[in-house]
Amino acid sequence: MTYVNAIRNNGRIDERTRLPLADIMSALSHALDLVEGQPPGHCIRCCWIGIQVGQKLNLDAEALTDLYYAIMLKDLGCSSNAARICSHYLTDDILFKRNAKTMDGSLPQVLRFVLNHTGLQSDMSQRFRAVLTALKTGPEMARELVETRCTRGANIALQMRFSQRVADAIHSLDEHWDGSGQPERRKAETIPQFSQIALLAQVVDVFHTEGGEQSAHQEVNARSATWFDPLIVAAFNKLSAGKEFWADLASTDLETKVLALEPAQANRYVDEDYLDDIAQAFAQVVDAKSPFTAGHSNRVTA
Repeated sequence: MTYVNAIRNNGRIDERTRLPLADIMSALSHALDLVEGQPPGHCIRCCWIGIQVGQKLNLDAEALTDLYYAIMLKDLGCSSNAARICSHYLTDDILFKRNAKTMDGSLPQVLRFVLNHTGLQSDMSQRFRAVLTALKTGPEMARELVETRCTRGANIALQMRFSQRVADAIHSLDEHWDGSGQPERRKAETIPQFSQIALLAQVVDVFHTEGGEQSAHQEVNARSATWFDPLIVAAFNKLSAGKEFWADLASTDLETKVLALEPAQANRYVDEDYLDDIAQAFAQVVDAKSPFTAGHSNRVTA
């Protein structure tokens, strides 16, 4: 990586070397994949999908740049609900979060999911209590978990010096076109367009990884006008009609292609002060996994 080779003089950045912001965010996105329980490269693939959709929608260069980083960092707040998932559902948070992304939110799917993911390693009485609690408090718990994740993710993006538009996209990632999403139940045009594109890209990658092209295509279209703006779905359908789109998505050098996209080539470079801000902000992702590790990175640094 470029930024690795740039460290010189007892950890200080060589002034002659410029650090591309896209390279650093791409590297950090792999850590987000791990915390969210997604296969390696999930955020990179989502970024590729989303930028192609944005281009179909004729977004300008500045908008595409913000969209690029909003999707790359969509899961910045993903570690903040890990401890609550573990304690509330008595389960592995990583597997829980990975499998939750395959649900469409329908009641039968939700009930099945709770029964199949709650307290499986606990004794019968503990599991019974946990399942009852999960069913009783499900909607409110889901809203709180999403609100915590989205709010923290948006705040971390601002600390990394990204625009308010990027932060807003991350904050509203789980809002749905028909108003059934979380955490604010925003509806239609009140949802940031970048959030809609990022969520669609996420669904495409999750279902493409699980079941291939047809599965991804069917799932996106089944959620048109419920989860997604029909215009964004139409843009995706035009894009995905060609085999080239799917071939690129499955290619082993996709990360290189993502780093070669125009938004990544925008003149955004990182100096030593900016790198410190990025590291300090990203430390919150690491520390948020548990209440016991809150502030851990800052204390170690001090």
